[in-house]
Amino acid sequence: MAFETWTVPALGGEARRFLPNASGLNWMSDGHVLFSEVRGAGVHMGIVTASESRAGSRDVYFPAHDRAMAHFSAASPDLQNVLIVQMDRTGAWEPCRLVPLDGKSAGRQVGPDGGCTSASWSPDGRWMYFSSVVGGSQHLWRQAFPDGSPEQITFGATEEEGVAMAPDGRSLITSIGTSRSAVWIHDAAGERAISTEGYAYQGRLSRDGRRLFYLSRRDQRSSSAELRVADVASGASESVFPGQAVGDFDLSPDGKAVVFSTRPAQIWIAPLDRSAPPRQLATGADQPSFRGATELVVRQLSGATNTLATLTVDQGRLVPFGGPIVEKSGVSPDGKWVLAAAYPPTGHDEAGMGTFAIPLDGGPSRRLCRGYCFASWSYDGRAFYIVRAMGLAADKTLSWPLAPGESFPDLPADDLAQDLSRGAPGANTIGHPLIAPGPSTAIYTFVQADSERNLFRIPLH
Repeated sequence: MAFETWTVPALGGEARRFLPNASGLNWMSDGHVLFSEVRGAGVHMGIVTASESRAGSRDVYFPAHDRAMAHFSAASPDLQNVLIVQMDRTGAWEPCRLVPLDGKSAGRQVGPDGGCTSASWSPDGRWMYFSSVVGGSQHLWRQAFPDGSPEQITFGATEEEGVAMAPDGRSLITSIGTSRSAVWIHDAAGERAISTEGYAYQGRLSRDGRRLFYLSRRDQRSSSAELRVADVASGASESVFPGQAVGDFDLSPDGKAVVFSTRPAQIWIAPLDRSAPPRQLATGADQPSFRGATELVVRQLSGATNTLATLTVDQGRLVPFGGPIVEKSGVSPDGKWVLAAAYPPTGHDEAGMGTFAIPLDGGPSRRLCRGYCFASWSYDGRAFYIVRAMGLAADKTLSWPLAPGESFPDLPADDLAQDLSRGAPGANTIGHPLIAPGPSTAIYTFVQADSERNLFRIPLH
């Protein structure tokens, strides 16, 4: 995963790379810069300070977990403290932190108790400002430095993201608007939206193609989602477990049960007919997938790294294997492979994270792409799908037919996403990214999202 900072002349001219492995960079008045960098071969991101030539680089703050990422930072006007915006080990935004610039401690939480996506200081250093998601809504907050209580300063149905303070401290600029997302289905009747409420994503068709399961949030930044199911023929939908927040889910092969995760890192299973309440299977894990009728593969969250683990629906004992990983995806229909964004195995020809197919019964892993890509199989195992998460072919999905007994297309390279840019021999093109396969290659779901935003100045006095 590459992060770079470039300089662009404000009055026109050629852009140039300023610093590699640098993100969220800010200039400080003492001639130094403050920025985020990735440490090692994975995604462990922290805050460092250095001169503009990167000389005298010094750590300010790195999260304890190697999956956590401190993305943005803002130094106080007196250059004594730093506000930090970070993701936790699951990739969710955490509350903001206040850390001393000298890096001598990990600091403390500041702002409201919600996902903080941006932070800034008033010019006199008396106030800290935050854009945070609290109770499912993203608004602006402020807190008096050093020990005031958080105060919400914007309200309403729209969401505010980003904080840019005016030099006089009397106003700020933020992006105000709304975001929408719908799950669509492609079948013999054409393409149509199925979900109509909230911010919908992660669609999953039942194996008979009659029901569409998906997650729905109040808006894009909401911290909780509910699992809903829609009748494909009529479009009528309902909540599967009213009042239950769900992180991610998978359907059992017989379509009678669902396994899902909740925060903080718990795995549950429940019958879809609600004949029994949800039953907790494990703690310290998320991203569950069925491997057959009774076994699950999950991402285990423990210690300083994430690993893979298996468990059964009868005995919720986590059995770790493989790792470290960053994200876990699905399991192949034959139960032989699990997909995960992971660090390269020892002896791999290139450092850096990639997306791998990892054998569940032992043997060498297969790299599908360098960096992030999304891959899946059709329910019957007759087709394989892949799309790069960023960069090449991000606007389409490639699918390959598979012969009986095959798990992957017969391509010589170990970076299938790179092959997409060279024509992808034997592949079929689907004009949507991130599809979820259905009962046949002619039926699938996809997500379409859009937003309406603009910049506004908000007076503070």
